[in-house]
Amino acid sequence: MAPSRMERDRHRRIGRAGPYAVYPYAVCRHRPDGRTRHFFGQTTSGGVRGLIGGIGLILLFFLLVPAGCKRQPDAGGSAHPAGEATTAGGGEQNGFSVDSGDMLVLGTFGRIRLRAEDESAGRQALERARALLERLEGQLSTYRPDSELSRVNQLAGRGPEPISEDTYQLLRLALDYGRITAGAFDCTVPPLLELWRQAEQRDRPPERAELDQALARVGYGKVLLPAGPPYTVSFQTAGMQVDVDGIGKGYIVDRVLESLRHSGARAGLVDIGGEVAAFGQRHPGTDWLVGIQDPFAADREDPFHQRPRWVIRLRDRAVATSGNYRQYYSIAGRRYSHILDPRTAEPVDALCSVTIIAPTAAGADALATAVSVLGVEAGKALIESLADTEALLIAGDADNPRPLRTSGFDRYEYIP
Repeated sequence: MAPSRMERDRHRRIGRAGPYAVYPYAVCRHRPDGRTRHFFGQTTSGGVRGLIGGIGLILLFFLLVPAGCKRQPDAGGSAHPAGEATTAGGGEQNGFSVDSGDMLVLGTFGRIRLRAEDESAGRQALERARALLERLEGQLSTYRPDSELSRVNQLAGRGPEPISEDTYQLLRLALDYGRITAGAFDCTVPPLLELWRQAEQRDRPPERAELDQALARVGYGKVLLPAGPPYTVSFQTAGMQVDVDGIGKGYIVDRVLESLRHSGARAGLVDIGGEVAAFGQRHPGTDWLVGIQDPFAADREDPFHQRPRWVIRLRDRAVATSGNYRQYYSIAGRRYSHILDPRTAEPVDALCSVTIIAPTAAGADALATAVSVLGVEAGKALIESLADTEALLIAGDADNPRPLRTSGFDRYEYIP
């Protein structure tokens, strides 16, 4: 079924490139006909840009391709239909591997992999994780009109709106990262997204007065949350909304990974739309490997076959990437970055790609957005100030690329 207009517009969010995890030699592509092309619930006009706009900059070394495509077997077992769990024994030392297969969740693709003591324990852990994922999607999805967050956006401008503890914790986390980043990450961006979407439709950039009018309905400090139960949320300004796309998937990844731990899994990895977190090792002695695409590579427009430029080890950490070179607003013959500074409502393009390694997927997700907004110096300084957090920043252009690493990033780099 084609995604709704609301779902498509939601994907054009500030600061995110919609990372997509893909096995290096996957052979599957979706190339629908027509000028409007759908990918992962996202639509843009303009041929190839619409096709690849939803594919991001992270390549995971496990198989994840769109449902319905044929694919090669990976190291963890044979190919299997999307959404169908598979298991594979690895001996007493290695444990039993369980793979959820590809799942459609939160308007994108997700996958859960784990190692457990035996097949029964592994399948039970997977079912608990799937049940939690389904429940959180019903509450926190911005793509479903019946979700709790959608109800908040409709009603919280009128006064305190009751919310669940999960929604409260997600919003609290989003506001915390607003403060940590001095507003470079801001969950109240929908008025800016809508303004630039309309500007692209009418082929005229917004005027300063229009930007200021939209900014009056933006600001994480205008979201009011009480200190504790009963849990409610309200907005200080009428017409405000919250958009958690820059942190929500990461938050759910963290919660699902926590469920695997509590279920007794020896190791696990959770990916939702390229927001990735893992604990333990894929196999004893073998870390999970994550490849980062080169935004200036000659084959950058074909990420299904692109080889990674950088590879990192992932164990007891999370990773997320934000980039601006595939998605943009095309207005009056000029390209504007889809990454907007929520403090000014203006596009920013100092960094082509930002990869964050952090203790949590929510943190990596939000910080990738924020650093893209802050730029090289302020962004790097922010990451250096945070414990157990590293970044790879790609600045410059194709003729003069400038990869910049924080002081501890090389600890995660994998060199074959």
